[in-house]
Amino acid sequence: MSAADRQRTCAACGGPFAPRERTGLEAVIDGEIRYVAVHPWHSTHPPRRETEAARRLTATGTA
Repeated sequence: MSAADRQRTCAACGGPFAPRERTGLEAVIDGEIRYVAVHPWHSTHPPRRETEAARRLTATGTA
C-alpha cells in the first residue's frame, strides 16, 4: 500500500488526494525515519530563509 493510500490527505496542506493522483514523498525523522505523501510542489519542510524573506518583501511592496 502506498503512503498516499494510507494517508488519504497531504501531509503539508491536509487536502485530500484524488484517486491515482501523483504524489511526492518526504522523509520525516521523529525518532525513526518515516515517509509521508505530499501533493506535488508541497513540502512539510520550512522554506529557505531567503525565499521567505523575498516573499515577505514582495507581499508588502517594499521590494
